[in-house]
Amino acid sequence: MKKALLHLLRAIVGLLFIFSGLIKANDPLGFGYKLQEYFEVFHIAFLNDYATVFAILLCTIEIVLGALLLLGIRSRNVASGLLLTIIFFTFLTFYSAFFEVVTSCGCFGDAIPLTPWQSFSKDIVLLIMILYIYKKRIEIIPLISSERVQNWILGFVVLLSLGFGLYTYSFLPILDFLPYKVGNNIPSLMIMPPGAPQDVYQITYILENKSTGETKSLTDKEYLSSGIWKDKNWEITGDPESKLIKKGFEVKIKDLKITDSGGTDYNAEFL
Repeated sequence: MKKALLHLLRAIVGLLFIFSGLIKANDPLGFGYKLQEYFEVFHIAFLNDYATVFAILLCTIEIVLGALLLLGIRSRNVASGLLLTIIFFTFLTFYSAFFEVVTSCGCFGDAIPLTPWQSFSKDIVLLIMILYIYKKRIEIIPLISSERVQNWILGFVVLLSLGFGLYTYSFLPILDFLPYKVGNNIPSLMIMPPGAPQDVYQITYILENKSTGETKSLTDKEYLSSGIWKDKNWEITGDPESKLIKKGFEVKIKDLKITDSGGTDYNAEFL
């Protein structure tokens, strides 16, 4: 059972790292923009010019670690590399979620957008699995025993991973997940469909009792259901606080605006 668990976790972590690396390497320029957001947050914006280089290298490392884990090659080094990588990513996703500095980590590129807390939860699960793999790293047996063949495979995986990122950077993504991809109908992606769900907000009021000076906080629903609005002793003070509690439908293209120097809108004519 322990061997089966180790094989299962190796398969899950290995495939997930390969998938994550390939998805980001599919658009290294886009991943580079995401890295620039982190550079700005940590006040190392001088690295912005090298963001795409870092993006390609990080994707290559992810793919290589995932592939070597599946093959069982250099298990001790790979397990250490995986642990360091996931600790680093877990710190970044927690920082993004807790301080609300980066709205999306870009873990799976534009293919699977994740919120910061979703990314952090995913990394916590991965961290637990990788800790187990790290603990059992000496029990991992390579699928190929020849060290020479292992080195050839390692070199091939590195070249293939690095080459993929360089190819998509030099030309175009193999799979385009962006709204402006070839074949999309731009006008239809700028329109809100009839009956589409809208954003849902929760309004919070601060009320003060004019007689006693007591204050209390009520949501808009509590305010109406309690009937406190009928009591003339209670009055709303300050500005109500609005909080988004449920995101509604969002159009795919909302930033296309073609104007001249005078501000005249030419969207309709151009499209």
